[in-house]
Amino acid sequence: MGKTFKVCVCCSGGGGNFQALIDSQKSVGFTITKLIVDRDCKALERARDNDIPRIVLEKSRLQRSFFEAFDREVPEDTDLIVLAGFMPVIPQDICAKYHMKMINTHPSLLPAYGGKGMYGVRVQEAVLTNHEEFAGCSVHFVSPVVDGGELILQHKIRTRKNETAWDLGGRVFLAENALLPQAIGKIMRERGYLDV
Repeated sequence: MGKTFKVCVCCSGGGGNFQALIDSQKSVGFTITKLIVDRDCKALERARDNDIPRIVLEKSRLQRSFFEAFDREVPEDTDLIVLAGFMPVIPQDICAKYHMKMINTHPSLLPAYGGKGMYGVRVQEAVLTNHEEFAGCSVHFVSPVVDGGELILQHKIRTRKNETAWDLGGRVFLAENALLPQAIGKIMRERGYLDV
């Protein structure tokens, strides 16, 4: 393997997907070079515990200048930006600048149950309300349309009788933890960083 594949991760919460990425760096072959968060959250602890550079950009304080600061903080040599539970909606100019260089996870089998307002337990509540046989998760490139970017990978899981939205959400989240590193590996192979 030649050049290092450098990943900048963005989070807003506990950082479960971030931890999955930390744990898979060596096996997949990428390096996390920075964590960007928009609030104080557990993901910061995970970065500190693993000596990963990190910064808090408080969206509530920065408001309109948030994405200008975000853009300045993404390392110039970044190969991929991973939104792992990052809540701010990415504006069109940032989507254009990082076209096909920014990915996101979503807790449904997109295009079903995607779009603005569909996140977290709301997605699984909708899946169960509609008596879907399958739930799942998706990793996709970020586009100006919320959850509308090109799909990279999906994982399907069967729903269970009498399952709560929280229980289903927990199972989908575990699937996301496995799917996200796989998606990065797929991108790396397609871009010539890994042998096929």
